[in-house]
Amino acid sequence: MTTPIACNLLWLRPGVVGGTESYAVRLLTSLAEHAPSTAIDVYAMGRAAEAHAAVLSSHGLHAAPREDAAAPLRVGLERTWLARTLRDNPHRLVHHLGGTVPSVDGGPTAVTIHDLQPLHDPSNFSALKRRWLARSIPAAIEAADLICAPSDWVADTIRERFDVGDARVQTVSAHARPTGTAEPRPTAPVERLLAAGPVLLYPAMTMAHKNHRMLFRAFSVAAERRADLQLVCVGAVGRDHDELVAAAAALSDRIHLLGHVSGEDLSALMAGAEALVFPSRYEGFGLPVLEAQQVGLPVVASNATALPEVAGRGALLLDPEDVDPWIDVMSAPLPADTRIELIRAGAANAERYTSESMATAQVAAWNAIT
Repeated sequence: MTTPIACNLLWLRPGVVGGTESYAVRLLTSLAEHAPSTAIDVYAMGRAAEAHAAVLSSHGLHAAPREDAAAPLRVGLERTWLARTLRDNPHRLVHHLGGTVPSVDGGPTAVTIHDLQPLHDPSNFSALKRRWLARSIPAAIEAADLICAPSDWVADTIRERFDVGDARVQTVSAHARPTGTAEPRPTAPVERLLAAGPVLLYPAMTMAHKNHRMLFRAFSVAAERRADLQLVCVGAVGRDHDELVAAAAALSDRIHLLGHVSGEDLSALMAGAEALVFPSRYEGFGLPVLEAQQVGLPVVASNATALPEVAGRGALLLDPEDVDPWIDVMSAPLPADTRIELIRAGAANAERYTSESMATAQVAAWNAIT
């Protein structure tokens, strides 16, 4: 029997950790589908194991003796339960998919660093989390034999900031979720929003770097020019959620913050929206851009960080600090020729990011160090 890769998912709190959850789940799904000969053991909290039972059960699943845990307890479990369990279960290497590397094993170690935002812009994090990540991210990069990044942009920033050799940092990009043939059945509130008028969709956790405030200001002006326009924001509730709800309410009653929504609701919004607007100031990848491109939803996105790389030619890219272009693009439907070209180029771009290529890149990276 093949000695498995051990994947640490103890950090994964469903509906809380944002894009890193989607990345990890898609990676494990891709590996199950396209690299079935690569044995994988997954170590996760009970709640994560339940939320993602279909994919995690396709690998060897080890559920922690807790359903959920706050960060300090999770770190404690990594150093106690995970360390003991790894000692009792032979493995080729340990891959920590959450960006930190606890001292749990003496063998080869890999880590996925999703971005360096806590180091580039620490103001977006609480004081406690800033101190923790300021130590743990550099320590992870120093300790790991292999560093995986979701985009070339993140890989390059790691190499430049930490003087890491090219071969030790490998890009393993995500892929857009496969589209099904069944019609999504949204909840009644989402049905009402889609019926109320054209919808601009922004899927992002409510955190400052996602730039909701600028988008709200731009939308409030555009909404004066388009009486039926709606802005729908979905995504995990972040540390700035309450402030953003208040800011939205002060500007327009047609800004709707729905929080985390079901897959059915998100699919319905993607299918029914006029465009995806994605003004984030900082992205290590930007998965919603690919998801929109795959289903034929025109994309208007920020020209910052990894987004130009990921969006390719399939997005209208704007400065996230300049409100006026965002006002202009939301104030009227996209011209027909622009819309057609964005949909065409977006579909072609999304084809570059496949489930098979994600699995192949990850297995090749693992094989290089074992």
